[in-house]
Amino acid sequence: MKTVIYCVGLVAVLPLITACTKSVERAQRDVQRTHDQAVRDVENKQHDLQVTRREAEERIARQERRVQDAAREGSDRIKREEHQLEDAVRADQQRKERRETTPHTEPAPIAAPIP
Repeated sequence: MKTVIYCVGLVAVLPLITACTKSVERAQRDVQRTHDQAVRDVENKQHDLQVTRREAEERIARQERRVQDAAREGSDRIKREEHQLEDAVRADQQRKERRETTPHTEPAPIAAPIP
């Protein structure tokens, strides 16, 4: 009789054990699915970060090129202005030298008209 009670008890407990097993398996699948989703989220965020970093580097490079271009243009403008100034100084110096080397002649006196 004890065996029968034991068998009946065992048969009654088996569905509970099966249900618990299924519940544990479901929980394991849920955990695995959540883990996989978390891994995908991290990979997506890393990819987004790389894209953002690359775009930022490109913007910085463009800005640096613009600054270099502006500096080059400013330097070229300054060189042109210095060259023009040097030309003006040379021209002024040449005018002064010509004035100093040219003899000053007195204009001929104008004779009074004869009456």
